[in-house]
Amino acid sequence: MKWTSVYNNIVIKRRDFSFDEFDVYDVSIVKFAFSPVIGIKVGKFTDSFHYFELDGYSTCSFLVLEKGSRSCAIATKILVRNMAVIRCGRRQFDLNLITVEPVLFLYTLGFSLRNPTFQAFVYNKICIDSYNETFCTSLQNKTFQVDYKTEEDYVQSQTSYWILKKNVVELLPSCLIVLFILGSFGDKVGRKLPVILPSLGATLSSIVYLILSIYPSSKMEYFFIAAAVNGLSGGYTSLIMSVYSYVTHIADPTNRTVRIGILESIIFFAGTVGVFLSGVMLDNTSFVFVFAFISGSSFLGMLYAIIRLENIGSNTRPEGESICAYWCLSSIKESGRCVMKKRQEKRKLHIFLLLIIFIMLVISTVCESDVLLLYTRRAPLSWSQTMFGYYKGLENFTRSLTLVTVMPLCRKMRDTTLGLWGLASKIIGLVVMGFSETTWLLFLVVIFAMFQGFPAAVARSLMSSMVSQAEQGRLFGVVAAVDSTGALLSTIIFNGLYPASLAFFPGFSFMLAAGLCVIAAAIMLWLHVDLREKALDDTTTAKPRRGETDNVSTGDSKAETVMTHM
Repeated sequence: MKWTSVYNNIVIKRRDFSFDEFDVYDVSIVKFAFSPVIGIKVGKFTDSFHYFELDGYSTCSFLVLEKGSRSCAIATKILVRNMAVIRCGRRQFDLNLITVEPVLFLYTLGFSLRNPTFQAFVYNKICIDSYNETFCTSLQNKTFQVDYKTEEDYVQSQTSYWILKKNVVELLPSCLIVLFILGSFGDKVGRKLPVILPSLGATLSSIVYLILSIYPSSKMEYFFIAAAVNGLSGGYTSLIMSVYSYVTHIADPTNRTVRIGILESIIFFAGTVGVFLSGVMLDNTSFVFVFAFISGSSFLGMLYAIIRLENIGSNTRPEGESICAYWCLSSIKESGRCVMKKRQEKRKLHIFLLLIIFIMLVISTVCESDVLLLYTRRAPLSWSQTMFGYYKGLENFTRSLTLVTVMPLCRKMRDTTLGLWGLASKIIGLVVMGFSETTWLLFLVVIFAMFQGFPAAVARSLMSSMVSQAEQGRLFGVVAAVDSTGALLSTIIFNGLYPASLAFFPGFSFMLAAGLCVIAAAIMLWLHVDLREKALDDTTTAKPRRGETDNVSTGDSKAETVMTHM
């Protein structure tokens, strides 16, 4: 991102800036000279800083209010960012705002393709190794499934157990890597490498799956190589952490929730394309083609990140501190301090409760991801891979659509209200899913659960608003570690529970996930009431005099400003 500083008609190019870098000067030569152009939109942030939006430019300037003058202000330093603008009628969009979004899309596309493809590959391999190819082809028929229910349950159980083993091998190192290294890497060195590393790991692991699909007679244990490579690179949770910390670092506080909502929508939109293509590809091509496609998608994302992204948020290592202490020990301390740090009001409690909500959302979401394919393949649904792809694609599309259309229209609503709305939608969807025995009823879940993307976006936005910008990487490192932990717990619980529940109620896993979301909704409701009371108290409290808040951290002051608008 390139900026230009205009000062006394001298143009100085800069690559980055901080609002508190600049002193205020009385520059008469530019005094109100920009008034015919500036003034289209004015938003006041502090007593001495305003934001102006010009036609084709974004301008940031420090202003000195001039008493007794209708000119309102003396412009001091005008920072103009050249924009690559796309205009559509009266609306315009700056292409420079696109940063990590393509990486997120390409990675999620490959990830959403890889999960159902891996599950189908394991299912086929176990079936063929246990019986024969003719039997496994016939097992896709509903009548044949009823006649050979014992054999089908055995294949489903073994598939679930192998998914459990693979997820443990993948998620355990991912959690440790995020917690010990990558969690605070962006704050200490830069936010670029944590975006690149997961894409590299995904590319290498997909190549391993590609080789195994070329040689289908290879041992099942070789799957662990691909899982370990992906886990040691941080995996999906690491990419989510790095992408969210990157965006919250550069996003304006007033539209942070919308920017995070856009990221959530990209995840669901890429998931829509990925799972939709997975069914069509598997039924019309081969496992080799699909894993090759996934490798190419991850590689393109990595290449884009290397070329396009800037390494923002870099700090230097203190003198005299060892590398081990700097990376491992300090990362753990800083991650823990980010959550346990003493903050104003109840913010520490709020962050802790939001993390509990988040881990429950992760557990319920991973439950659906791990169990649903097996659940729909057995009678009475007996879905093909293409039908499953249609369902998941439609479900992800509706979630993505609501995040990019409904959420921006609800900006005046409190964040916790949106969170409760989304949790209610998710609970209804999981309950209906658990009782679904017909295709039309399961497809109704797409409508009932279309707002389930709201709670995760709300939780991330609220947590990021409660810490300083310097703590964003550590915060999202903690969130990523919680994500990995929740995914690990979910795969251990539900991949063991699903085979055990086949005999009495196959949809029991979805009911348990819905129960966890009810607990999350109760916590969100308490936050809704507590933050509302706090906002009301803030509006009735007199503004503190200068000097009375010197002991308040910058991050907490920033959070105070954001939270009073919820």
